[in-house]
Amino acid sequence: MSAPGVAMTGAGRDALTEGQRRALLRPVSVPGRGAIIMLVLAAALLAWSAHGTELSLERLLRGIPLMLRFFASLWPPDGSYWLRMLEPIAVTLQMAVIGTVLSVIVAFPVSLLAAKNTAPNVVLYHGSRSLLNVIRAIPALVWAIIFVAALGFGPFAGAIALAVGGLGTLGKLYSEAIEAINPRQVEAIRATGSGPLQLFTFAVLPQALPLMVSYTLLDFEAHVRSATILGIVGAGGIGFEIQAAFSQFQFHRVLTIVIEIILVVSIIDRASAIVRARLI
Repeated sequence: MSAPGVAMTGAGRDALTEGQRRALLRPVSVPGRGAIIMLVLAAALLAWSAHGTELSLERLLRGIPLMLRFFASLWPPDGSYWLRMLEPIAVTLQMAVIGTVLSVIVAFPVSLLAAKNTAPNVVLYHGSRSLLNVIRAIPALVWAIIFVAALGFGPFAGAIALAVGGLGTLGKLYSEAIEAINPRQVEAIRATGSGPLQLFTFAVLPQALPLMVSYTLLDFEAHVRSATILGIVGAGGIGFEIQAAFSQFQFHRVLTIVIEIILVVSIIDRASAIVRARLI
């Protein structure tokens, strides 16, 4: 009796494989009602967005020659301006470093409250998540405007703005890294009679740390790029020089600044990629 059962199982498997093969060769089926509704909603969203942004192909084509003319006006870069931009670029990097370090210091304990497997209770978990969502919803440029108004012009306001903005991002990423750990390692350490501190030190942190370091490096790269913009609202750094060059119609200097920013960001991105490749 067992042999037919085995043969039937094999035949069923062969029939299933044949059915899958026929399904792959079958032409595309007519979308169902749910798929049609989703397509209609997506088309309506696209049409609504195009209307709100005044999307116009004719206007775009008409503006291309003007854009090309503007880019041509940037060339050649101002050779006398290369060394003068080293100090503003250094200030921009300093803002990014301080902003990243401060955000890491605050985001680490907050992430413990915002992770399901380390939060002491549900109230602190949802409260921490809500706080991170609120902070993350406000762009760094808006934080810069707020802190420039409160602390005055200069890179200090920019560094604090980057720190607060980074808190929302890193807090969420750290909490997700902590939630993604393997719980079996935690159970193994707990089985030895270890306390909460030992559990965190030997089971949670070693698993989450590589991702947390990787996220920190990515956030530092984002802070460098954001710091170049914050100077436009008075937060210091290279952004202030860009605004000054534009306001004086010194477009050759603008190109010099842009090239230096690209070089610095490229070096940082490359160095960060090497470090992340070794960690993950």
